[in-house]
Amino acid sequence: MRNLCIWMILLCSFGVLAQDFTLKGRVSDYHGEALIGATITVGNQAFMTDLKGRFQAKPLEKGTYQLVVSFLGYETLTQTVNLQADQELDLHLKASSTLLDQVVVSSQAKHSVQHVDKVSNQHLVDKFAGSLAKTLESVAGVNAMDIGAGASKPVIRGLGFNRVAVAENGAKQEGQQWGADHGLEIDAFSTEEVEVIKGVGAIEYGSDAIGGVIKINNEKVPQVHSFDGKALVYGKSVNDAIGASVQIKQRGERFFYKLKVTGQDYADYRVPIKQIDYLNTIIPIEGGRMKNTAGNNVALYGQIGYVDAKFKNILSISNVYDKSGFFPGAHGIPNIATVQDDGNHRNVELPNQSVNHFKLTNTATWEWNANQKLSVLLAFQNNKRQENSLFHSHFSNQTPPVNNPNLELEFVLNTFDAAVKYEHLFSNDHKVTVGLQQNYQNNTIGGYGFLLPKFNKMGVGAFGMYEYFVNERLTWEAGVRADYASIHVKPFYDGILYDYLIDKGQSVDIATNYAQRSVKQDRDFSSFNAMIGAKYDWSERVNIGATIGTNFRFPTAIELASNGVHHGAFRHEKGNPDLDPEKGIALDFRVTYETSTFSTTISPYAYYFTNYIFLKPSGTFSILPDSGQIYEYTQSKALITGFEWKAEQRLWDRLTIEGVFEFIYNKQVDNGKKGNYPLPFSTPANFFGQVSYTLEDWKVFKQPEVFVNGKWYAEQKRIAQGEEITPSSQSYGFGLSSTIQLGKVAAKTSLTATNIFDTKILNHMSFYRPLGIPELGRSIQLMIQIPF
Repeated sequence: MRNLCIWMILLCSFGVLAQDFTLKGRVSDYHGEALIGATITVGNQAFMTDLKGRFQAKPLEKGTYQLVVSFLGYETLTQTVNLQADQELDLHLKASSTLLDQVVVSSQAKHSVQHVDKVSNQHLVDKFAGSLAKTLESVAGVNAMDIGAGASKPVIRGLGFNRVAVAENGAKQEGQQWGADHGLEIDAFSTEEVEVIKGVGAIEYGSDAIGGVIKINNEKVPQVHSFDGKALVYGKSVNDAIGASVQIKQRGERFFYKLKVTGQDYADYRVPIKQIDYLNTIIPIEGGRMKNTAGNNVALYGQIGYVDAKFKNILSISNVYDKSGFFPGAHGIPNIATVQDDGNHRNVELPNQSVNHFKLTNTATWEWNANQKLSVLLAFQNNKRQENSLFHSHFSNQTPPVNNPNLELEFVLNTFDAAVKYEHLFSNDHKVTVGLQQNYQNNTIGGYGFLLPKFNKMGVGAFGMYEYFVNERLTWEAGVRADYASIHVKPFYDGILYDYLIDKGQSVDIATNYAQRSVKQDRDFSSFNAMIGAKYDWSERVNIGATIGTNFRFPTAIELASNGVHHGAFRHEKGNPDLDPEKGIALDFRVTYETSTFSTTISPYAYYFTNYIFLKPSGTFSILPDSGQIYEYTQSKALITGFEWKAEQRLWDRLTIEGVFEFIYNKQVDNGKKGNYPLPFSTPANFFGQVSYTLEDWKVFKQPEVFVNGKWYAEQKRIAQGEEITPSSQSYGFGLSSTIQLGKVAAKTSLTATNIFDTKILNHMSFYRPLGIPELGRSIQLMIQIPF
């Protein structure tokens, strides 16, 4: 018996000694985002992470192993593993500092086949140009429609306004689309990552994504047991801007929070001209400054979150306030007296505008297992916009309002969003995503002027997408979407205007027609869309992608029912209640060639619209005072085509040469006139080039870099009705940057100069272009970032 026990003990001991253990885990970045396709070597094994960033080695014997994890764009992680039992690791890779400043083109085979350019927060901060849209101009195909020195609207491939959807944390931003003088109320410093989706974007984002999507992700989860932050200050000479931003974030085991605050104050901006000619009146530009274009803004952002292995909930709250002046010489009738220099360039006088955008979003995500994920989004937005101007009686019998008499226009838009999305990855590399979205809007108005009526709008959409990862080189994607929306416009009758017109001798019919500023409208819209695309890695260096699909956009309330003088746009705008949903088909193709030192991408595309909506001059002048010509919303077949080309060459690991070229051709196809007019605000052909050189470290200066760049715009002589030819222009800039290491403090500092020759540059897409007002003059900007 004793011998038997001894043999059993020995057998068990040999069994234990010979036992193999399991080594598995998950690879993600410092924010918890899974890194798909990361390479892992351990012992004599080498393998890659799956679609969830997970890995598992073949059984290993007890012992010590060297684990190496590598992924493009991240620092290689080397870790010693003492394997004494089954182990599960949670590995985080740190983004490579040499690539943080670059615009990264997403091209991993397992990712979407859509045309996506990804921009890091570091790039947005380093290249900050006064607003988010202006800063994104470094992405091929993206331009900005300037509205002074502190605000701008994004334009993708010549499409802007309601044709570009901006989504933050999954909720589509509602408020900036109404007009050319409305900027994007998002703090560029607070954005953690931006994706620009070009081509077919309507399947997941619905109406308004017809030209593309700017997808902002501010829900990156901080590293476990971490606390860090960043402070930055900056100043800009062209408008004496000063700004600061502070951001902190902390995470325990499962809970985390983020706090961000940004403030900016700026004075009247400088331009390289002495006068403009507006409505046959020479208006002086005193001291080279655009009078009353000063402003200030404050952005607050807070976030709390909970995350564990299977559940994540993130609640975000933000408030962006912006106040800025209008150039008074061109607000209504030209008035030279209003542009006289008062010695104070920082005050904001009348006329001016203020916008406050409040947003609350909550995203809950359940990951039941490696193949199933459900996310629920709830969001509320309040966009309050006011335009103020000293009360001026357009009509002899109009008296100032008792309360807030200088409030000319007010719009208050409340938006409620709810969305559910379910993703299922099947074991054979098929993935299905389905979603349901609902949206409700209520808009109220105020002020003594009139442009846009009250309205309510409700929309619902359902979509499904299918992806097939055929192999490591080929991915197919297809999707369908159905939408329904109803809009109810409230009637508005202006009795004061009627009496005024009758007193002026107008007929009852004409007076009644003008006095009925808006009529009751109840419109229902529906749309069905589909897309298909593929991405193929021809070789390690060449990959190809293409998508084709339909797009749509429901008419907005301002396109259906506006009827009034838009002093900011210098015309009488009139809606069209008979507009149908804008429909189009888009084709996007791209080829990328990439080596360790060279990369280039060319992207031809085409959009065809059966009923493109735009403002068309009617040839009839309004009888309303100070109104000018009537512009009516109309529809026409339209074609937009062109291509983008980008190339970057790195030499001797220190010299980098890069260039981006863009060409756009568009036209109305059936406006009944010979030659067919181009579309308004057409982006001219343009080229951006930059040469940068990284120097050796010197004392406290680490990774110093110098660069020179230039931007060229071709003459834009293909113009829409009512526009003027914009001449060709060139501007040049230079800069230097370095991390200054003082003890444990590493301050990243940059000094940049733009338009160094103070050249008069007219931007065909500028809000002020019709007045002959050029872009900003010479500017020098200093930015200091201190992480802690």
